[in-house]
Amino acid sequence: MPRYFFHFEGHKPHTDTTGEILAGDEAAWREAVRLSRDVEHALRPGDSWTLGVYEEDEPVFVLAMVTRRFR
Repeated sequence: MPRYFFHFEGHKPHTDTTGEILAGDEAAWREAVRLSRDVEHALRPGDSWTLGVYEEDEPVFVLAMVTRRFR
């Protein structure tokens, strides 16, 4: 089974050096969505972040959250 790495970029970047062995891309997608829910409490107006999902060094998915404050 492949090993996936989940890297956050933004206000508090995090590089995943351990990764997770998962059954495939669908399982990696579910894990990425779960991880995005885990950090939603830290999101503030004007923040943005991305979560890059990689199988070893190959990009698989990118989830991006961008917020804008108009007032």
